[in-house]
Amino acid sequence: MDHHPHGTQDQHHQPHPGSGGDDQRRVLDLDAEVFGENLAAALNLGGVSVARGIVDLGAGSGAGSRLLRQRYPDAEVTCVDNDPYMLELLREQGFTVVEADLSDGFPALYGSVITPGASAADLVDLVWASSSLHHVAHPGRLLSGVRRALAPGGVLIVVELAALPSFLGHSGGALLEQRCHAAAAAEGWNQYPDWAPVLVDAGFGVSKSERTTIAPVTTAAREYAGQWFERFSRLAALTAEDRNAVDDLVRRCPDDLELEPRATRTVWVATPVLPTTT
Repeated sequence: MDHHPHGTQDQHHQPHPGSGGDDQRRVLDLDAEVFGENLAAALNLGGVSVARGIVDLGAGSGAGSRLLRQRYPDAEVTCVDNDPYMLELLREQGFTVVEADLSDGFPALYGSVITPGASAADLVDLVWASSSLHHVAHPGRLLSGVRRALAPGGVLIVVELAALPSFLGHSGGALLEQRCHAAAAAEGWNQYPDWAPVLVDAGFGVSKSERTTIAPVTTAAREYAGQWFERFSRLAALTAEDRNAVDDLVRRCPDDLELEPRATRTVWVATPVLPTTT
C-alpha cells in the first residue's frame, strides 16, 4: 500500500496518514478491519469458487492476502510487493513472497517467467490487484503478463477506491469532509483511469461495478477516522477556516464524534478473451 498519496509510482495501496513502516502497517490493517466487508464484497464479484494458485499484486501488509487465504484455504497465495518492510511482514504471516516492481511486468513465479506455453499446473486461477494498478508505470505490459499467467477460466480482479473513505454523516461535517476530499484530489490523491479500456486492450473481457459498505462505529473505526483527519489537516489546498475545523476534529477524535464510516470501491472483473479462429 501507499507510502504517499496516489500519483506516486510505488506499488502499495491507498493514500494514508503516517510515514513510517509501522504507521503504514497500522493504517492498512485498520482499513481491513473497518472495511473488510467491502473488500470481501469485491472478491465475491469474481465468482471464483475454487482456486489453486492466487497472486496478490501489491500486497502491502497482507490485508487482501489474508482475505484470499481465508476464502481459499487450499490455494497457494503468492504476494508481490517491492517494499522490504512489507515483504518481511508477509513472510512472517507465512505467505510466499516475490519482490518485484510491477512496472517491469508480471513477475517471475515458481522460478521462471510464465510463458504462453506454460502448463496448467504452472498457472494461477485468480489475480488480485487492490489499489495497486494505478501505481504501475506500464499497466498494459503488466496486464498482458497477467493474461498469460491465468489458467483457463482464471479471473483478474482489479479494485480501486471510488472515493476516499468518509466518516462524517451529519450535514455540516459531511460538507467539510467533501471539501477535504476535493483538496486531496487537487493534490493528486486517488487518481486513476477507468481500467476497462486498458483491460480490453490487454485481451480481457470486463465487467465493472461498485460496492459500498457502511461500517459499524467501533474503536478501530474511530482510530481510522482520526488518521484520515490528521492527514487532511496538512492539505495545502484547504482554507485556513477548514484547516482549523479539521484540527478540531483531530482533537475530538476518537470519542467525541458522531461517525458514519463509509467506503465505496470500484471493481473490474476481467477474464481472458479467447482468440478467434478463422
